[in-house]
Amino acid sequence: MYLMRTLGTLLCFFPVLSVLVELDRPGWLLVLLAANAFIWPIVAYLRAKNAALPLDKEHHNLIFDTVAGGFWIAMMAVNLLPSVVIATILMSDRVSAGGFPLLRKGAAVMLGAFAITWLALGFPFSPVVSQTTLYATLPLIAIYVFALSVLTNSIACKLRKNSRELERIAMMDPLLDIANRRLLEQRIEFELIKLRHNTHHSALMFIDIDNFKEVNDRYGHEVGDSLLVTVSQILHVATRKTDTPARLGGDEFVILLPETPDDEAKNIARRIMEAVSVMTVLPDNTLSLTLSIGIAQATKEMMSSTDWLKAADDALYQAKREGKNRIYAH
Repeated sequence: MYLMRTLGTLLCFFPVLSVLVELDRPGWLLVLLAANAFIWPIVAYLRAKNAALPLDKEHHNLIFDTVAGGFWIAMMAVNLLPSVVIATILMSDRVSAGGFPLLRKGAAVMLGAFAITWLALGFPFSPVVSQTTLYATLPLIAIYVFALSVLTNSIACKLRKNSRELERIAMMDPLLDIANRRLLEQRIEFELIKLRHNTHHSALMFIDIDNFKEVNDRYGHEVGDSLLVTVSQILHVATRKTDTPARLGGDEFVILLPETPDDEAKNIARRIMEAVSVMTVLPDNTLSLTLSIGIAQATKEMMSSTDWLKAADDALYQAKREGKNRIYAH
């Protein structure tokens, strides 16, 4: 706001000065114009910077800008070109900074300041634009409008970047930095759509940490969380870039394996189990850590992510029924 206000008041200074000189306005008014152009942006910056609520204070500064705009338009006897350009730029800035609520407030106070000043001056009206005023106004039109476009584009780029980051955060598990259920289900649905038009095989792997509740009860949730983090890191290392490891909830993990036949899915599962078997997260060796893994291939009968997840979940429970620490695929 400081840079744009400084640029705006500087560029407005010259056309307003041109008209005031042509109308033979008193010297004190020229001094006031210079103060508005060169001192006010610094004052506005310091007011906002030192305020407890800088945004609220900046909104007050923006309202003052419109009051000044209405005052100078009246002092110029409504000289058409600079008056229209200054009013348009002021209103455009209000929309950019605070939307239509700020626009309505700004327009009201600008019209109020203009009406009071114009009435006090006796309704002067000098619409003819001299060549000097024309040339003095052109930089305001060209430079400020371009600068406003650059600023708007910069803000839009930051908003898009922040939006993508927020979307990424919303799709990730906050503890483990892997996909959450929402992202997993989206990718499963997309994979099922692809499978309806192709003949390749894709697998869904459901993973459960055996005896995880006993780990939490014996060592506490801090150790349990460390265990989950380590498992998620193993899933990242053991899978490919095209795969989607995700946390479904609690100690349950799921990996979407596109274009992966049974044998390859089982090899990935074995690598994961071998890595977990040598983990050193627990304080002692009295409790061994193992995984139960269920693998389900997608079929044409599966209509949604729920169907595929259920098939993989059924495979997981079959692995647990057979004694845990094993892989079951169907």
